[in-house]
Amino acid sequence: MTTFSAAQRILVTGASSGIGRAIALLLNERGATVLANGRDMERLEQVRTACADPSRMLLAPRDMTADMESLPAWLKGLSRQFGPLHGLVCSAGATWNAPMALYDLAKVRQLFDLCCHAPLLLGGAFCDRRANTGAGAAIVFIAAAAAVAPNPGQGAYGAAKAALVSGAVCLAKEAAPRGVRVNCISPGLVQGPMMDATVEQLGMSFLEREQPLYPLGFGKPQDVASMAAFMLSQEASWLTGQNIMLAGGR
Repeated sequence: MTTFSAAQRILVTGASSGIGRAIALLLNERGATVLANGRDMERLEQVRTACADPSRMLLAPRDMTADMESLPAWLKGLSRQFGPLHGLVCSAGATWNAPMALYDLAKVRQLFDLCCHAPLLLGGAFCDRRANTGAGAAIVFIAAAAAVAPNPGQGAYGAAKAALVSGAVCLAKEAAPRGVRVNCISPGLVQGPMMDATVEQLGMSFLEREQPLYPLGFGKPQDVASMAAFMLSQEASWLTGQNIMLAGGR
């Protein structure tokens, strides 16, 4: 089982719900000190209450799309306040699904800000040698299966996540000489708020069409959390620049 020490500080964005919450709770359970980020302080407090060791669940509230130019300085400020970071998990996200004929530029810009620009800004800042713990430090970006194989209605969402994956692969090559690893996880349909939003936008018929395509069934947030923990650990010391499809055999 992958374990961490309290000296391994890991920033998790989107930690107040869904996949991000599951990642924050698992990393805390496995011994890491987690800096849990989200917009809603009340929900972050609930995460701290639910975790295995509240003394190692530090809260770092912030809206990822507000004053985005200051995101690098914010991350570096956390590393000065709490100590250099061992890991960064960018899980904050949202979805917007609609046919390409209804392409809404304002909504798509918001989607790219949250799903692509914010994570890459944080990733670049993390790779500053003063912000991370050096060789062995790692970044995990939560992308999506839609980055590789979008369904009808997922063009904008898939494009934002595909751009994230492309940027992550480039960052992995740039950071490798310093021993910092960068990888992506592209989950398929995972039970939780994002799946609920997708069904609300595309209809229950979308879920009914997709279900037979998942031999192992739809995922759970804990499935993604386990993969993220592995990628952050020394067990994955030779893994970088990869986008792992995690979709139950789809």
